[in-house]
Amino acid sequence: MDPLFDTAALSRSFPKRAHVLKEVSLSMAPGESVGLIGPNGAGKTTLLRILIGLIRPTKGRVSWRLLPREVGYFAGGTTIPPQVRADEWGELASQGRFRTDERRYVRKLSRGTRQMLGLHAVLAIPGTKLLLLDEPWEGLDPDGARWLSEAIRFRQKEGCAFLLSSHRLYDLAGACDRYSFLIDGTLRTVTASELRQDGPVTGSDLMTAFDRLRGPG
Repeated sequence: MDPLFDTAALSRSFPKRAHVLKEVSLSMAPGESVGLIGPNGAGKTTLLRILIGLIRPTKGRVSWRLLPREVGYFAGGTTIPPQVRADEWGELASQGRFRTDERRYVRKLSRGTRQMLGLHAVLAIPGTKLLLLDEPWEGLDPDGARWLSEAIRFRQKEGCAFLLSSHRLYDLAGACDRYSFLIDGTLRTVTASELRQDGPVTGSDLMTAFDRLRGPG
C-alpha cells in the first residue's frame, strides 16, 4: 500500500538556530496514527508546517500522494481569525459540516473554547484522509480531552490517518500506532508493540522511551 506522503533528508535551519531538523525521514500509511513527541522548541511545529507547505525546508523533499483537499491541519485556537463570529467560522472551516450556536467573536472566547471550535471544525471536514494536529489537547479540560481522544479513534476507524504533535504524553499514550521522537533535530520512531506488548502504551512507557533515546543529560 502506497504511503500518504514521505519525506527524504528533510532539514531546516534558521539564522539563529542551525539544524532545527536534520535529515528527517517520515512516511505514513492510510489510516495510521503517528504521535510526534519532543520538548518545546524541538521542531515539531516546524516539521508540520513544512509538511503542509507553510514553510520550505532548507533541503530535502516532501512527496505527497494526496490532494490538498484531502489533508486537514489545525495548529491551535490562536490561529483562528479573531475578528469573525464562532458560528460563521466553524461552518466555513468545516465546509458546512459543523454548526454551533456560539455567536460571540472568536477573540472573546476562552482558550479552551477556541481550541474546541477549531477541533470540531477540522474533524468534521468531509473527505479528509489525513489530519495534522499540532498540540490538539492543549487548553482542553478533562471532558474536552476525552472527547478529542474518542473523536480521533472514531475518524481513524473511518480510515482517516492522524499525525499528532504533542508534549502531553498521557494523552498520546495508547492513541497511536507509532511514536516518533524528535530529539536534537533527528527523528527516531518506535512502534506501539515495541513499547509494550501486553496492553496499551502508557504515558510512563513514552517517558521511559524518550529518556532512553535522549540519553544522558
